[in-house]
Amino acid sequence: NGVTSYWAASNTLANPDLKWETTVTQNLGLDFDLFNRRVSGSVEAYKNVTKDLLINFPVPGTGYDTQYRNMGETQNTGVEVSLNISAIKEEDYSLDFSFNIGFNKNRINSLGIMDDFGINTNWASTQIGNDYVVNVGQPIGLMYGYLSDGRYEVSDFTYDAGTYTLKDGIADASAVVGTVMPGMMKLKDINGDGVITVDDNTIIGNANPKHTGGFIINANAYGFDLNAAFNWSVGNDIYNANKIEFTTANNNGQYRNLSTIMADGNRWTNLDPASGQLVTDPTQLQALNSNTTMWSPYMSRFVFSDWAVEDGSFLRLNTLTLGYTVPESLISKMGVSKLRFYATASNVFVITNYSGLDPEVSTRRKTPLTPGVDYSPFPRSRQVVFGLNLNF
Repeated sequence: NGVTSYWAASNTLANPDLKWETTVTQNLGLDFDLFNRRVSGSVEAYKNVTKDLLINFPVPGTGYDTQYRNMGETQNTGVEVSLNISAIKEEDYSLDFSFNIGFNKNRINSLGIMDDFGINTNWASTQIGNDYVVNVGQPIGLMYGYLSDGRYEVSDFTYDAGTYTLKDGIADASAVVGTVMPGMMKLKDINGDGVITVDDNTIIGNANPKHTGGFIINANAYGFDLNAAFNWSVGNDIYNANKIEFTTANNNGQYRNLSTIMADGNRWTNLDPASGQLVTDPTQLQALNSNTTMWSPYMSRFVFSDWAVEDGSFLRLNTLTLGYTVPESLISKMGVSKLRFYATASNVFVITNYSGLDPEVSTRRKTPLTPGVDYSPFPRSRQVVFGLNLNF
């Protein structure tokens, strides 16, 4: 019949009753202007409630997997403050500051007939499972995983005839990390049953910042002008998936390049560096790893724990411009009314404790329910532009 390619039918059931999401906004603001306009700004408090949010609802027994329905409701409340200050204003020089800060609280009010559910970012396919949770009464962006407990040490085992056996009271994480032995990743037993399973997952991070903001400095003096624009975020967590991938050597990537976190001398080893022989004696093995801090990278799969959740707070100098305007007395005879030379740099620097490439990152954007994931991002570029403004 001339058909040369085939496409599978959608696994999402159509819904002819879908409608637009609606947002009801309430806000109260105050604008002020003081000291002959030397100080001005605004303060605004707001509450936004968004109803009829689309949720991908499971529909088993229909021949389809899910159906989008208008079911959810979220709420955002917060305060935004802006301030402008003309600190110095003279004929030959001036100095101005602009500042803004915002505090926002997000909450899920309703999921309709749905129960709380988890969602998988899928950066590791199905190895990790649900690594975010969506719970009524809590914010969007809660990270869900294990609590790290360091690594298994020789002292956690009894040794007999070449076999290491976990001592009583030491939780067994073999269902998660693979066969446990000294040097393997160790996880906390949340429910106290002695075995690490998905039931020991808990909320380990929150992608929402406590506050965000920025400030701008404008200065002029004798023809020179300077503009510097900063922005910041405080209190948000980042899910560093790159950190997990490049510290793990599993069956799918046992020969991959690893991060320097897992360099020799940092990670657990069972090989004597002098002889290259396998060390099995407990006393020798403990001495061999006395100065290492990391677990062995060899695990059965990727594991998401709070070790991979980092503080994403930062302060960034976004743009910096320095210019010089040539005095009119020097250019008037050229038929030019204004001549200004300038240089602008973007992404000048960032101050942060985050170990990844960029704290302003969110790479799993297929859904807004998984913010703050850092996995295989493009680095933010730094640019410098030189130019001139010429008016006749």
